[in-house]
Amino acid sequence: MESAREEAFGPNVGQFRRQPTGPQRWYTPVAAIDTTHTSHNIALTACALGIAMGVGLSMAYVCGWSTWGVFGMYVVLVSTYHMLEYLSVALYNPERLEMGSFMFNPDVDNGYIMAMGMSLVEYAVGYGGRTPGVITVVGLGAAVAGQIVRTLAMVTAKTSFNHYVATRQVADHSLVTHGIYAYERHPSYVGFYVWSVGLQVMLQNVCSAVLFSAVLGYFFVKRTKKEELFLIRFFGHKYLEYRNQTRSLIP
Repeated sequence: MESAREEAFGPNVGQFRRQPTGPQRWYTPVAAIDTTHTSHNIALTACALGIAMGVGLSMAYVCGWSTWGVFGMYVVLVSTYHMLEYLSVALYNPERLEMGSFMFNPDVDNGYIMAMGMSLVEYAVGYGGRTPGVITVVGLGAAVAGQIVRTLAMVTAKTSFNHYVATRQVADHSLVTHGIYAYERHPSYVGFYVWSVGLQVMLQNVCSAVLFSAVLGYFFVKRTKKEELFLIRFFGHKYLEYRNQTRSLIP
């Protein structure tokens, strides 16, 4: 029985399988998903994100410039972020592709999930008194701009991009100084920061906007200092020269 289940959840899921004879059950894992990087789990996750995008777009179209319409745009932006995170790695850095590339829980300890949940609670509590206005447009523009910057950073870096701080240099890790990296040393971090804070501004979440700004600012300052120590170890004076010539919005 266990072998039938393992086969159903294996990398060949979706291919034709004969119905087992005898006491074995025929497992058809339509709605089951785990953290293993299989075609089944990838398809289910992508499908869920696609449905979320569709629902968000429908809400934005039907509800228009209203509180529910803004929430629909929020759903679209968050779903797009997670989809692009995975697609960027899949297309330009496939050797490091994993289910974690969707970045649903980037810090492993559920900090991202709790923060996003907290922001939704704040939005729900203040739902009745929030009318979309100029601040909504500013937040929407920031979120879109942040997404563009982050995706450009991943696409430009290709195999040199990693979702986690690299502590050892591998053969395909090179110093990227062209494209968007010619103007910003840490564009992926800046992009995520602007995207996440922009979402809270768009939702008019005052508390979440302040907390996101402070916590993410502290996190990225600490992370970039650690990362640059390794980059200096990997590339020596080349990185020091690049750092002196290229500024960063993250001090």
